[in-house]
Amino acid sequence: MATTIALVIFGTLGTALLLGIPIGYALGMATVAGLVLSPIPMVYLAQTFYTGAGLFPLIAIPGFILAGELMIRSGITDKIVRVMNILVGRMPGGLGIATMLACAFFASLSGSGPATTAAIGSVMIPAMIKAGYPPAAAAALAATGGTLGILIPPSNPMIIYGVIANLSVSGLFLSGVLPGLIITAVLAGYCYFMGRIYGYRVTDGEQFSFRLFGSAIWDGKWALLMPVLVLGSIYTGMATPTESSMLAVVYTFISGVCSRRLSLRMVAQCIVATAGLTGAVLIIMGPAMAFGRLLVMYEIPVLFANAFLQLTTNPTFVLFLICALLFIVGMFMETLSTIVLLTPIFLPLLLSLGVGAVHFGILFVVMSEVGFLTPPLGVNLFVASALTGMSIEKISKAAIPLIIIMCALVIFLILVPWISTCGYYFFMSR
Repeated sequence: MATTIALVIFGTLGTALLLGIPIGYALGMATVAGLVLSPIPMVYLAQTFYTGAGLFPLIAIPGFILAGELMIRSGITDKIVRVMNILVGRMPGGLGIATMLACAFFASLSGSGPATTAAIGSVMIPAMIKAGYPPAAAAALAATGGTLGILIPPSNPMIIYGVIANLSVSGLFLSGVLPGLIITAVLAGYCYFMGRIYGYRVTDGEQFSFRLFGSAIWDGKWALLMPVLVLGSIYTGMATPTESSMLAVVYTFISGVCSRRLSLRMVAQCIVATAGLTGAVLIIMGPAMAFGRLLVMYEIPVLFANAFLQLTTNPTFVLFLICALLFIVGMFMETLSTIVLLTPIFLPLLLSLGVGAVHFGILFVVMSEVGFLTPPLGVNLFVASALTGMSIEKISKAAIPLIIIMCALVIFLILVPWISTCGYYFFMSR
């Protein structure tokens, strides 16, 4: 019975996706097809849609999206970029390094990869091109730095994964800090060596001095204090991620109004954009929860586990296989859709092999970062293309070395799992 239902569910899902039906509707159709063959009443679908879309942690997603929109329109990113440019801009490859550092900092505010690429890339790509960087390379660097938006907390994909895997979202956020800092450092190192090799160096920018650097920090103090306020409230236990997301909205709104760079019209535009993005997430989450629970009820993940275990029982090798599959899937599916679809399938298998859910979650997010850079659906590539007017092909070609670096870092995280898990267990042991 389970095998038959599995064939019907995945056959329906695959057909729907090939026909171009959006993932949320495709998951709903696959769930209905499975229910037709089971004794479970159809009311299960409506009940799960309601409970799946109404989970409290999901409220954090529109909060962080709105905060990110307000930050972009209120000019907070300009102040962040100026601080990073003064700090490292005159070094070899300094503008590339500043791009990575600014992306990492903005990532601690937004939770979105494309938003990070748009916010930082709009400022740094023209500056890099002016300094002699090839336009495709400048766009590729901004797109790669933008991927940090979903690893360094807060992170919208981590919220979704935490809900599905029944993990603490706050703990997952803290787990992303160390891998995020390592990836930022490696990407900054790449920018430095490329700057030394090709002579990418700014000569007419602001020269570093403690006085100028201090002045830039003071000028951007409200932007620089925001991660301390938002993430500090989470890690000290003063607020949940959902509450801190609303704190971020209020803080950004007040600072934008006080600086007179945020008008009521801009706020309305931010709300409309947030509503559209949030609606897209919730349309996926309801059917995804119904789909995942149906799989569990009929032990369909066990069928996949048995198939994998026939190949190998080595957990490290299984992780390599799954990450290779995620690399391919990331070329064609959006990040949140991939998480809601594949987590219920692969997580039980990995748990049976002794792989921690937190470890897999961080690997999943990093592989999603790679997916932002791989055509034909590399979202960050499209954002960088829109900013520069260059073709996706040219930018993706320039991004190949960066994709290789990201994949090498995935291998490192597979082989050294404590880097991905120490933050979570530290948070949970307090």
